[in-house]
Order: sequence, then C-alpha cells, then structure tokens
Amino acid sequence: MNSSAGARSSNAARFTSIRSSIGRVFSWVKKETGFRHRIPIRGRIALFGAAVVALAVVTFSSLVYVLVEGSLISQQDEALRTRGEDVFRQLESRGGFRPSQFTLPIDIAKSSETFVEITIFNTGTVFSSGKVNNADPVLPADLLRSAPFDHGNITNARADNGPLMRVYIRQLASASGPAGYLVVGKSLAGIESELSGLRLFLVAGGLLTLLAAGAASWWLAGRALRPLDAMATTAEDIGRTQDLSRRLPETEPADEVGRLQHSFNQMLRQLEDAYHRLQSALVAQRRFVADASHELRTPLTTIRGNVGLLLKRDDIASDDRVAALNDIAGESERMSRMVQDLLTLARADAGYHLEKGPIDLLPIMQEVSRQAQTLQPSRRIELLDGVPAPVEGNADAIKQLLWILIDNAFKHTDDGGRIQLRLDNGQRAARLVVLDDGPGIPKEDLERVFERFYQSDAARSGEGTGLGLAIARWIAREHGGQVSAANNPQGGAAFTVELPIQKS
Repeated sequence: MNSSAGARSSNAARFTSIRSSIGRVFSWVKKETGFRHRIPIRGRIALFGAAVVALAVVTFSSLVYVLVEGSLISQQDEALRTRGEDVFRQLESRGGFRPSQFTLPIDIAKSSETFVEITIFNTGTVFSSGKVNNADPVLPADLLRSAPFDHGNITNARADNGPLMRVYIRQLASASGPAGYLVVGKSLAGIESELSGLRLFLVAGGLLTLLAAGAASWWLAGRALRPLDAMATTAEDIGRTQDLSRRLPETEPADEVGRLQHSFNQMLRQLEDAYHRLQSALVAQRRFVADASHELRTPLTTIRGNVGLLLKRDDIASDDRVAALNDIAGESERMSRMVQDLLTLARADAGYHLEKGPIDLLPIMQEVSRQAQTLQPSRRIELLDGVPAPVEGNADAIKQLLWILIDNAFKHTDDGGRIQLRLDNGQRAARLVVLDDGPGIPKEDLERVFERFYQSDAARSGEGTGLGLAIARWIAREHGGQVSAANNPQGGAAFTVELPIQKS
C-alpha cells in the first residue's frame, strides 16, 4: 500500500516536471516569435503567401529531382544491362567476344561512355576498354566474388584507382567454379553533372519564383487591404472633424470587405442618428428647463410678493389679507400640479411604461362624464351613445387622459357651454372624441398644442400649466394609439384619441 502511494507520488512529480518543461517551451516560442505581432497585416499576408509558394516549390522541386534522378539511373541501368547481356551472349557463342579493332581506350575518369572489362582465369586474359591512368580498373575482390553466374547484378562500385561507377557484373561460370568475370560499367560523373545542372536550375527557379510570389502577394495584399485602409482613413477623419455624415463607397461584390464596408456605413448611420437624437434631446431639455423656469417664476413671484406684503405690513385690512392668502394657496396648488406633471413627463422621458390589462372604455367614460358634470354644474356634459370598446390599457391612465381633455374643454368654454363625449368602436381601433363649443384652435396651433408649455392665444386666459396635452399624447402612445386636435365644424375644438382594440 505504501509502495503504490509512492508510485503515484513519483508519477505526479514526473507529470508536473513534464508540464513545466512544456510550459517553458511554449513561453520560449512565444517570446521568440513575438516580433510577428509588430509586422503589418500586409507584410504578414505577403510572408504567408511566400511561405506557401516556397513550400509548394520545394515539394515540387524535390519530386522533380527524385523523378529525374530515378529516370537517369534507370536508363543507365537498362543500357548497362542490355550491353552486358549482349557481351555475355557473344562470349558464349563459338566466335567469342571480339572487340572492334577501332575501339580506343576510354578514360573512365573523364568520359561517361560505357566500357567493358572481361577477366578469364584459365588463360590469365584481361580485356578492358576502359582505363584509369592508362591502367585497367581494379574493382574490389569481394564485389566480384558476390556476382551471380545466372544473371547480371547492377550496383555502384569504386575502382581502387578510379572514380565511382555504375557497373553490371556477372560471373562467367565453369564446371569447376568461376571462370572469370564480365564487367560493363559507366562513370557516374555524367549523371552527377546532369543532376548538378538540374539542382542549379531548380534552386534558381525556386528563388525567382519565391521572389515573384512575395512581390505578387505584397501587391495583392495591398489591393485587398485598400478598402480597409480607406476605412481607417475615414474613421480618423470622422474622429478629427466630427462629421458623421461621411460614408464609405461600398463595392459591388458582396464579399467580406463589402460586408465590412456596409456594416461600417450602417454603424455610421446609427451613430449619426444617435448623435442627432442626442442633440435634439439636449435642445428639448434646454427648452424644457427654460420653459419650466419661466412657468415657475410667475407663481413664485406672486407667492413672494404676497408673503412680503403680509410680513411688512401690520395694518393690512382683513379682506386684503384673505386675498393674499388665497393667492398664495392658488399659486401653490398650481405649482404642485406643475411639479406633478413635470414628474410624469420626466418618467416618460426615462422610459417608464404603464402596466396594462384588459379594460372597457365605455364604463370609464360614463364615470368620468358623471364626475365632471358634478364638478362643473354650470356646463352641460353629454355622453353620446357609445358601445363597449375593449382595449389593452391602464384604467387610471385613461381616466387621466379623459380628465386632461375635459379640463381643457372647461377652460375654453363659458358658463352654459356644452361638452360632448363620443365613443366609436371600429374594426381596428376605438375612437374617443371630446368636443366643445369654445373658440376653437388656430390652424397654425393644431399640432403645437401638444408641445410642452405651449399655449395658443385662445388659451391665454386659462390657468393651466401647458403640460396636460403633452401628458395626454404620451398616454395615448403608451397604449399604441395617438391623439389629434381639430376644429369642430359646428364651432369649438375636437380632440380625438384612437386606441387599438383588444383582439379576441
């Protein structure tokens, strides 16, 4: 049990050492090749292309060299075998082998021609058409003795006094043993010369091909990266000039670069839209703050004036004191409504959404019209015939919207005026209409009445904050609908709210 635990500990230590060694190797490779990250992309592409071409050229050249070398040796072996078999047949014939009288000795060290050497033991005859320094080539005895007698053997051999040769060796047999040897050979200097020329050609061609491949890869990489360079230049110009309206010219092919250009232009469009929205929001915020400051200044001035009057004068009449307190209370109430409306709009701007559920507009309109009639008995509020209108909405928000429209009608109608509420249930939307018989809305103000703090000339006598209709528009949009203003053909204003009906 202790021995097994020791073995496991030894194996763990060995594996830890191996992991440590591998980690050191990877760290060294990463450190030594870290320069590649400093090479530009164009250079890396060119180097990669040149490396691929170099690998292909080396592989092709090696294959060509091996095939040519094998072909040359095969052709030489076939020639030696043919010549050797021919000489052997002549030796076995009645006439024997008779070399041509015009055959001159071959200097094996300088010539690549085929030579023949015949050694016959019983007569002590040696014939050789090849010479080395005017002497017959002397082959190793072991090589001669290993030659078979039933066929020739081709191998490389080096004479004791000569160069490396390719030889065909065959034993001349007799009843008592070897009668001699037949050697047909040829110097390998010729093949070596041809292979040397081939090597020089392949190396020179490979280097030229490598240089051409590097130059072509550099040029092609430059053309391929030109759009990326244009993108970088455009991005730098945009960052320097803050001109988000600039765009890249998109290429026709829908390749990777074209997709990148399209994505870059799409990003620029989105940035430009976001920038314009931000600018618009900042302008609206400044206007909103300015309008809020302007609207709050009047009630604050009134309150400060009345408070100063009450503090500075002890002899103020009772009626004046009550009037000043009523002014303070009224302006305070107005400020409270304004702050509440500002809070509602601020929540809307912050992305606040109403919680909605299935509701029916008809009971809500009936309840609001009844409460409004009780609140303003001097005006006649009529709820025209309506039908149930189920929608997906927030009941409290719909009540607030109705009260905003009815309160707006109160402010623009005199005592004895008439306010009508109508509910129509269409196929796609429920239409809620509030009409009054007041002075109406100037045509140039029909769209602007929903802006914050905006009040038309006909509304100057009102006590509103100028925020109610802006809140009404937000509530309508939260329900997926819209609110619009128009003039009633019979006189007065008409506000229409369209809300999508709930699908069953």
